[in-house]
Amino acid sequence: MATIVDGKNRIPFMRGMLIHYLIQRGFEHEDASTIANSAREALRTAGNVRKKDMVKLVRELIYKQHGECDVGDLVFWERLPTSITIDRNGKSHPLSKDRLGRDIQVTGMAPDTAYQIARTLENRLLDQRRQRIHVSELAEFTTSYLSEEYGEQQAQRFRLWHDWREHGKPLIILIGGASGVGKTSLAITLANLLSIPRVVATDDIRQTMRLMLSTELMPTLHPSSYTAGDALPDSCAAEEDPVISGFREQARVVAVGVRAIIARCIEENTSVIIDGVHLLPELIDLDAHATKACCAPLTLALSNHEAFEMRFAERARQAPERPVHRYLANLENIMRIQDYILTESKAHGIPVIETSTDDDAANTAVMLIGDHLDAQTGSSGQAGAKKKSGKS
Repeated sequence: MATIVDGKNRIPFMRGMLIHYLIQRGFEHEDASTIANSAREALRTAGNVRKKDMVKLVRELIYKQHGECDVGDLVFWERLPTSITIDRNGKSHPLSKDRLGRDIQVTGMAPDTAYQIARTLENRLLDQRRQRIHVSELAEFTTSYLSEEYGEQQAQRFRLWHDWREHGKPLIILIGGASGVGKTSLAITLANLLSIPRVVATDDIRQTMRLMLSTELMPTLHPSSYTAGDALPDSCAAEEDPVISGFREQARVVAVGVRAIIARCIEENTSVIIDGVHLLPELIDLDAHATKACCAPLTLALSNHEAFEMRFAERARQAPERPVHRYLANLENIMRIQDYILTESKAHGIPVIETSTDDDAANTAVMLIGDHLDAQTGSSGQAGAKKKSGKS
């Protein structure tokens, strides 16, 4: 049996130790066993084998069978820690590749790529025999890796989001758009990706207000947004476009609840995502909160009737209580409301995401929200301020 000479230590070569090491690096058991068997065969007549020669042998076997791989230092005979603990604000929790992968996704990485990066980072820390790391050091470790492997832009995006999570103001994300464009789906995806605890739909706000305000008192609040014009008083019957007038009147009432939620979240220093058709910028006045929160409005859109029809059909399959015929019967009104929302968004400089052509609307949204963070906080200035204040 070959003996590995590592300084003053003499360690018998054991196939199982190499297999375990490789599995920790993401190899399938069969592949790890094949490599270990090849190493054992190569060492069959060997006596003492120096550390560097053993590492070279295993690295060459891996390269021959799998090409270039990130396999760490290949010192498989030293016991590695099985987990890494992250310290943050006096509390500790295990490093999670899933969580770190989600953090990395905000740089624009695809989920699979982000998870692979997280696994690589964990392996490198294990190779260093690290058992504990502070969250700020992990952030620097990740930033450095992204800068080296993917460029400074990706590293800067990660740094920006990390700084916000650790030190930033509440983040208020508003996702507007007509019925059926995908607002709620995007809100849930972003909440999971950005670890934002609150998601509120303006339809829920409207439902609560409907229970408090009667039809006689607030007639336009009770119908759908695209039929609110039918509830306008007779004095408004001559309006040029009652569909838009009814929609605006409903949005004006719902905006009272939206503003209250934003104010409460800022007071509690809690981020929130609000989605809904009622988020007209002139009714919300995000500028009033600019010093206390980072506000990032977005608008979603669908390009044509066919895209709406497909979306409503899919929604009906997932939620039978929302029949497709109801939306299709009012599709012209929905499209008119979308045109109005898009015009208002353009006038107020709110970015629009076309969800029927954007295969990864969540990634696009994260990039746009990151731009808002950068513009409103100034990542370099924020970092400098933290350094001066002694924060890490």
